[in-house]
Amino acid sequence: MSKSKKNKGFVPKKQTSTFDFSSLLTYCSQDEILKFKEGLKGKAVSSLILNPLIYTAKRLEEAFPDLKKDKDDPLLYRFVKEEGRMGKTLEHFAGGFYILDPSSGVISSYLTNLLPKDFVSLDLCAAPGGKTIAMDLRRPDGLYLANDIAFDRALEINKNAQRLALGNILTLSIDPVKLSLPSLFDLVILDAPCSGSGMIRKEPKMASDWSMDKVTRLLPIQENLLEKAYECTKKNGIIAYSTCSLSLEEDEDQVKAFIKRHPDIQVIPVEPREGMVLGKDGLGYHMIPGIYDGEGIYFVLLRKTEGDSFEFSPSKNAKIYNDKLLTLDYKDNSYLVTRFYQDFAKLPFIAPGMKVYDKSEHPKCEYDHSYSKVCDDIETVELDRQSALQYVQGNEVKVDSSMADELVILTYQNMRLGLGKNIKGKVKNYLPKGLRANLY
Repeated sequence: MSKSKKNKGFVPKKQTSTFDFSSLLTYCSQDEILKFKEGLKGKAVSSLILNPLIYTAKRLEEAFPDLKKDKDDPLLYRFVKEEGRMGKTLEHFAGGFYILDPSSGVISSYLTNLLPKDFVSLDLCAAPGGKTIAMDLRRPDGLYLANDIAFDRALEINKNAQRLALGNILTLSIDPVKLSLPSLFDLVILDAPCSGSGMIRKEPKMASDWSMDKVTRLLPIQENLLEKAYECTKKNGIIAYSTCSLSLEEDEDQVKAFIKRHPDIQVIPVEPREGMVLGKDGLGYHMIPGIYDGEGIYFVLLRKTEGDSFEFSPSKNAKIYNDKLLTLDYKDNSYLVTRFYQDFAKLPFIAPGMKVYDKSEHPKCEYDHSYSKVCDDIETVELDRQSALQYVQGNEVKVDSSMADELVILTYQNMRLGLGKNIKGKVKNYLPKGLRANLY
């Protein structure tokens, strides 16, 4: 080794993968393979899904005229700008939309018309919550349990649900294989841990991290999770299986083996959209960079035709808050949630809805930030854009001096930002420090 390479701080150059990922596309035509190779030279495609519960398409399109509306999905918009820039907007902070890969948003759009009214859903590997959130924005009548084995990542689900004012997402963090529940759910979402080869354009490090050994190592995990999904799905319920892998072993082969173990599982046919590639033996669809206008995802929708037809038991610990929400006492706090059942009472939730009280050691306000997103007993004060930006930075803002001195919720375009205390026309900022940001 040369003397320069012995110097402190020298880091050997990381080797990049030379694997030809197009060799995985055995279900594609030669023309499609060429499109994939060319697509890898371009940039990843970004998109957002509108939150129609608190924002309108008209306002979104006026604020961001460069957005490209998806022709098949009225809630999905692609954008050329870097994802981080859209994530730094006031509209994003206020919950007007959620950023996700366009391929990821497709699954929920197919599920929208397949589920009964007031269905109940379980997402086994949910973080950061994209598939459950996209489903929720399309079907707000659903009740969604969103779980992730990694606690820090599960907290992100809760943070996203809070920002979007979604009081029907209940977050958990447990090993999904150890989840002990009967066949309760109308929908089980399983975005399985996978080798990640479909994301090599968006995350180039995934290319160097990929190996056939990694694929093989993950196969039994995917199999066990599929068995758990089957166990949790009620009669005529749906399992939405997906990966961000290009490999047959993790996709069609995994599904084929699952159906062989469970003959009561039927594939739900869907009408493909432009650029979607039919899976081998007709099992699901691939969305592949360069062929589909998004990143690499495989998905299949499966219906369980036999089993239990479960009926939920009303909660013994939930009281009516208003015509949309219930108050649920859980552990040492209260939560606002759209629905809750006694069958979930023993689950170790991070948050079964939107938290009401701030129980930290020295709270500035008795109420948690979550409460400001859904409550109906605190006065709202509309801010102009400049004042809203100042509030989000953590600064005091001025309001009408004739207003009563009281706790208020600050809003922008009727989207709730957070709490503050009006004192003689100046609002003391109660936005948690971890949420404060410089936006535009």
